Amino acid sequence: MGTYLVVDSGTSNTRVRLWHGGRIVATALRAVGSRDTAAAGHNGALAAALREAIGEARQGAEPVAVICSGMITSNLGLYEVPHLRAPATLDDLARGMVGARFPELCELPFHFVPGVKTLPEGPIDAANLHTVDLMRGEETEIAGLLDQSRIVMPALFLHLGSHHKAILVDEGPAIAASSTALTGELLDAVRCHTVLSGSTLSALDFEPAPEMWRLGLDLARREGLGRALFLVRAAEQLWARRHTEATALLLGALTGLDLQMLEGYRGRAVTTVIYGKGAFGPLLHDCLGGAEYGEVRLVDEATSDEAAARGAVALFERAVELGVVEAATARA
Repeated sequence: MGTYLVVDSGTSNTRVRLWHGGRIVATALRAVGSRDTAAAGHNGALAAALREAIGEARQGAEPVAVICSGMITSNLGLYEVPHLRAPATLDDLARGMVGARFPELCELPFHFVPGVKTLPEGPIDAANLHTVDLMRGEETEIAGLLDQSRIVMPALFLHLGSHHKAILVDEGPAIAASSTALTGELLDAVRCHTVLSGSTLSALDFEPAPEMWRLGLDLARREGLGRALFLVRAAEQLWARRHTEATALLLGALTGLDLQMLEGYRGRAVTTVIYGKGAFGPLLHDCLGGAEYGEVRLVDEATSDEAAARGAVALFERAVELGVVEAATARA
């Protein structure tokens, strides 16, 4: 078991973990991600945050490499690595890892895990645009979840975060296809940058209100998302619903986006694995039961939080076994 620095950088946050003895022993977090690069037009803020976080996470240890996944491998990150095309096995991901050096950040070699793209057989057009997708980071989380748990295939993984993503993994196991909704970012944008900021709470703070959640889901189906969102405000102002109830109504309206995204995966998996953070997980777990989605499992937050680091290490060590990364380089 080696000692590594593992970087998981997404849309809004960058985490650096020190992996030693088969577990995470230190974490440094910075609220900087690809969204900051997109806004500024350069990755200066990301590079500075990464340099600080690496220094904080090392804690005097002697890691042999920095393993990176997520949006840090995109054109809005530190080093762009082309996506692999689905279906992509875990060995494909290991073989697709790319090495680089950034002495201004750290003297260690950096190794980047590629993302995965879902494409139609022929050219993209208006008829098949709905079938395409991109992921960076979730492939590494899946590798970590598979490394840690016995999951019967084929399985549907539902990642919850800034983006909500449905990922079908076949018997290979190989990532066969994925679909993405901006549910998490929409929640943040609607709750913080519209009139609903005065009517709702953080999704991490509210108390579950199942009846209001189901009402929000029903309103979005019947009235449309835009109307359902405004009715969150109306419920608080005219119906005297508490902020926690208005928040549940909001979450219900947005959950409809995920359920619509999942329609194309009905009957295609024997296991559905829901993982990530926030309030959506338990809500989706309660409404996805039945034969169409098989056994529905909700991964606890601690396991979800560790998945990216565990998966990155597993893929890196597999790359060493396959000879993609020379053992001497891994120890450099």
